[in-house]
Amino acid sequence: MKRTHRSGFTLIELLVVIAIIAILAAILFPVFAQARESARKTACLSNAKQLGLGITMYIQDYDETMIMSANDSYPGVLRDNGTVYRRWNPWSAQVQPYIKNNDLLMCPDNKNNSFIQSANKTARTEIYSAYGFNYGYLGTFGGSDPSASGNYIWNPIGLAAVNKPAQVVMIADAQAPNYADAAHASVWVQPTGAIIDPPDAFLSDQVFWGGGWGATCSDQSITVYYDYPCYGGVDFRHSGGSYAAGKQPDGGASTVFVDGHAKFYRAGGLAAGTNYSPTQSGTQVYQVDKNAYLWDPRN
Repeated sequence: MKRTHRSGFTLIELLVVIAIIAILAAILFPVFAQARESARKTACLSNAKQLGLGITMYIQDYDETMIMSANDSYPGVLRDNGTVYRRWNPWSAQVQPYIKNNDLLMCPDNKNNSFIQSANKTARTEIYSAYGFNYGYLGTFGGSDPSASGNYIWNPIGLAAVNKPAQVVMIADAQAPNYADAAHASVWVQPTGAIIDPPDAFLSDQVFWGGGWGATCSDQSITVYYDYPCYGGVDFRHSGGSYAAGKQPDGGASTVFVDGHAKFYRAGGLAAGTNYSPTQSGTQVYQVDKNAYLWDPRN
C-alpha cells in the first residue's frame, strides 16, 4: 500500500504570513480611518450647505433681511423639564420651516452628539446646533433686552448691507454644548453653540468680545459637557485634534458664506486679515487687512 505524503506549513512560514497580515493591517487601517473621517467631513459640509440654502430662502421671504441670531419675540426653546430657555428662539429654530429636518443641525464629527441625542432631541439640536451663526457682524447690537434678563438684542441687517456676499462668513462648525447639566435643565450656549464670535476682538465701540481667539479662555472645564474651544466658538473638528491651549488647531471647519456656497476652512483661513496667533491674548486680535477679513459685511 502506497503512503501519501502530506506537507504542511512550518512554524517559520506561519510567522511570516502573520507578519505580512499585520503589516498590511497597519497600512490599511489608518487609510480606512481616514476614509471614514473624509465621509463624515463631507456629510458635515453638506449639512452646512443645506442650512445655508435654508437661510437664503428665509432671507428672500423676509424682504432680504438676514435671519436673526436669536429672536426674543418667540416663545423660546423648551428644556427637557418643560421650562422655556430664556425666551430664546435661535436661528437654528427659525430656519426649520425651510429645511424641515433637525438632523441637518447635527454634524457626524461633533463629539457631543450622544448628549444631544440622549433626550429631547428636537430641542437639544436647536439649542446645541453643531453650527454657529456670525451674529456679531450679520446683526447690530441693540443692548440688553428689558423683557428678558440676561438676553441681548441683535437686530438683523439687510442683505444689501453685505458688500461681498461670497466673502463673508455666515455659519461655521461650532462647539456645542457650551454649558449644560446632564438633565438639560440648566443651559448656556453663548458664545458657542448656535452662534460664533469673529476673530476680531473689537467689533465696535459698544461691543468687546474678549479672549475667544487667543491663548487663554475663561470658565474651562465647568462640567463634562462644557468645552469652550478658544476659537470664538468655531470648532475645527475635522481631520485634526481637539483644542489645545496656545496651539494652532490642525483641523478645519465647514463654513458657509452669505451667498450660500460652502467650503472647508482651517483656522488660518478664517482668521485671515487679522493678527491672530494662538499664543497671544484674544483681546489683542484685531483687523490688519479688511480686504482679506471674512467676517465683516461692510468690507
